[in-house]
Amino acid sequence: MTNVSKISEGLNIATQTAAKMVSKKVVFNSPEIPGYRMINIKYADQAGSLLNPKIETLEFTDKNGIKSAYSSKKLENGSRFEVFKFSDEIIKVLKDKFGQIKVLKSTVAEHNSGNPQKMYDNAKEAMSSKTRHFCG
Repeated sequence: MTNVSKISEGLNIATQTAAKMVSKKVVFNSPEIPGYRMINIKYADQAGSLLNPKIETLEFTDKNGIKSAYSSKKLENGSRFEVFKFSDEIIKVLKDKFGQIKVLKSTVAEHNSGNPQKMYDNAKEAMSSKTRHFCG
């Protein structure tokens, strides 16, 4: 028993817990299409503000589930991780704190060999177009 207690004294067996975050969820129902919704969720840590969230998501859903989504997470070093989800493709982007694309990966293999900035701009424009179309 003494050996176990000596070992456990030397180990830091306490685990860190996730920081508590506040969130705000806003749901917009489409005036044109019944059951079609746009959901915006923002997460900020207790010290932060929802005006400058650490995590932000935007989803377009209907009665069958999520049609497309965008998520953005601000990392501790200032980098940003973004994910664009469409019905036929998922694009993951890691940008440095200056906004330069470091890595871009797509589930469509032939898109990985193209220009990353153009791919990112196309995905961003597709989400913007969906938002503009939703708002009419």
